[in-house]
Amino acid sequence: MTPMQMSPPPGRRFAPITGAQWWDRCLHHKTVVDPATAEVTLAGRPVGSTGPWPATPSPPAERAGMAFDQRGWLYHGVPERGQIERVPWPRSTAAGGNVPVDLLADPAAPEQAGPAVGFSAVAADPGRPLRARALAVDPDDHLFVLDGATGTIAVLDLTDGRLLRTIALAWPPVDLAARGTVIIVATSARHHPLVEIDAIGVPRSLPADVGTGGPLAQLPPAAGPRRVAVGPDGDVWLLLRDEAGAWVVRMTGEHLDQPIIAPGADDLDIDGSGDVVIAGPADHDLLVWTVDGRTAEASSPLEARGYDGRGIATTPEGRIGFWTARGFRLARPLRVNYPALTGCVDTYRLDSQVYRQQWGRLFVEACIPPGTKVEAAYATADDLPRPDEMLTDSAATDGITAPSQLEFAPLSLNYLLTQVNPLHRRETGRELTWTPLDRDDRFEVYEAPVIAPPGRYLWLRLRLTGTKTLTPRIRAVRVECQGHDLLRRLPRTYRDDAVAADFLWRYLAMFDGLLSEMDWRSQQRDLLLDPCGAPVELLGWLASLIGLTLDNRWPEAARRTVLAEAICLFRRRGTVPGLTRLLEIYLQTPVSIIETFQLRGHGGAFVGGAHGDPGAASAVVGTSLQVGGEVGSAGDRLTAQAPPDAFATHAHRFSVLIPRDLDPGQLAVVQDLLDISRPAHTAVDICAGHGMRVGVALYLAISTAVGPSSSFTSAVVGQSGVGRGTVVGRGHAGVRVGATRLARNTVVDP
Repeated sequence: MTPMQMSPPPGRRFAPITGAQWWDRCLHHKTVVDPATAEVTLAGRPVGSTGPWPATPSPPAERAGMAFDQRGWLYHGVPERGQIERVPWPRSTAAGGNVPVDLLADPAAPEQAGPAVGFSAVAADPGRPLRARALAVDPDDHLFVLDGATGTIAVLDLTDGRLLRTIALAWPPVDLAARGTVIIVATSARHHPLVEIDAIGVPRSLPADVGTGGPLAQLPPAAGPRRVAVGPDGDVWLLLRDEAGAWVVRMTGEHLDQPIIAPGADDLDIDGSGDVVIAGPADHDLLVWTVDGRTAEASSPLEARGYDGRGIATTPEGRIGFWTARGFRLARPLRVNYPALTGCVDTYRLDSQVYRQQWGRLFVEACIPPGTKVEAAYATADDLPRPDEMLTDSAATDGITAPSQLEFAPLSLNYLLTQVNPLHRRETGRELTWTPLDRDDRFEVYEAPVIAPPGRYLWLRLRLTGTKTLTPRIRAVRVECQGHDLLRRLPRTYRDDAVAADFLWRYLAMFDGLLSEMDWRSQQRDLLLDPCGAPVELLGWLASLIGLTLDNRWPEAARRTVLAEAICLFRRRGTVPGLTRLLEIYLQTPVSIIETFQLRGHGGAFVGGAHGDPGAASAVVGTSLQVGGEVGSAGDRLTAQAPPDAFATHAHRFSVLIPRDLDPGQLAVVQDLLDISRPAHTAVDICAGHGMRVGVALYLAISTAVGPSSSFTSAVVGQSGVGRGTVVGRGHAGVRVGATRLARNTVVDP
């Protein structure tokens, strides 16, 4: 929750400053607003940068495609060898180590010793390998490969390792990007720059505004599409180049007012935060643009040491990676030095809307590392200054930027803004009611009284002092528009002397803060009973009111959900729906609970068999089923091989199927949860992990759900045509003489 979203305490009004749009209105002297975090810092200078791109860029290297699948595996094309490598990412958590696996290996060649990855070789022609200049993977595990040798797109099924189809477009494709269940193809034709394809459907032109008012209207006629990227919001971005320059435009959604100009750019991608990252020559930094609506501003570049210049990719975590001689690497922000050890930020005028207003306290959310500090100065006035009293143009130099000089303090009050005062760190966190800072938040709240004469308008100066490598960061500022009135409640003799009254007013501000915050908390104590709004420290206390004990190993969101659904969970405690819901709240994954009696088949107890003939697993009166006492005459004996008792083998047992891997800590939490919540007379087995085994614990409609496999669409009578968007059966690779083996990549249908 940001400070702007927080409710002010009752009876108090704040003047807040938070967010990039408000910090940009301020007057900065050797300070800047970080576009990524909207925080005020000292102006820094990147260290270790490779410098600007060459003015005359060399011809780009042949593109080598990279893409990630749904499991996090990285696919990397090696066009000169006609190979596609599959590399585990991250390396420490995926099976197979650091050895890449060639997906286009000759299936007739003997298998080489190496890591077991469980993937069948693609039935590709060794005589015509694919030059994988671009790769993309859809959610159904189809790998799309742009073959640079033929200009076609091969669709490979990663599930069974087969070539499904080859797509030839009317316009030569130049790049691929995944957009949900479809793949966006950038073509070399400027009048038809984007095409949508999928695994089995017919290619479709993506609607794009290429007219006089579209995003391409401001570009030279010779600029042609080169690269395409899709952002987290689904917007499609296009990189266009000619011999002299390069431009990046947004083709769908809200167009940019001005295209991004990046001479020498050869690739682009969008990171997890929506920033546009552009790659240029090999072994150079990656340029970053932060997009806000219809504008894009240059941000701090990313270091890409060892970049091979053949393309970049976004990891599943939203970070930008690139390929080097030593494998895949992540780009990282450049280190920053701060040549100016001191800088200031002056706020625009804050209006209390009351003349002769005595301002209250200042609250600053800041991160102040050791060796740095933040100080504050104040100036007040009842009337707005005249234009001739404002800072002159000559005074607005030396690193000062001012959007509107009329909003800042006049020269006559500048001496007050040089009298800075220290800030005090609040041990109790935020002053706002029931809104503590997150435990992982590196920011803290600092407080100081506004030491200034009464006045309707307030100007605030924050002075930041850092080191060569460290800078304080300011995230938000809040100022109480009205100070306390405790001084007026004392006898008048305490106010006769102005100096003594000023000291006493500041002294009483400490007690007013303590008393007012206690009053605010008591007035809004109903927030403590809201599972979604109560502070995390009080969740255990809130659970105790309903006889519930929370496990602190659970994530905070899961604990709040359990509290919100506690009544329904109590009502279904010990039942299959109740246990299922508890596990799903903790794991955030659908869970199946299978009672063992559902799997017994003909092992259940029943009298007789089909047509009066008991089956092999049937229960026979006098043999394995005894009702009420001894059955049969004296001397009868049970058979030596009596069938097992179905009640003893199946009753009061169940299994929990979790379709994901659990670490030891999560497994211990699940076991403890089941021990506490399951009925005492039951026994339980936990089955966690991916995959299914046919014939072993795989039961249709019990432990298995039949869902979409390869995104085949349903056929509609009168609207579907075979071969145009509708495929009967499943596509397979064709039979090629000399490259196909029976039972390996060829199936003979009956």
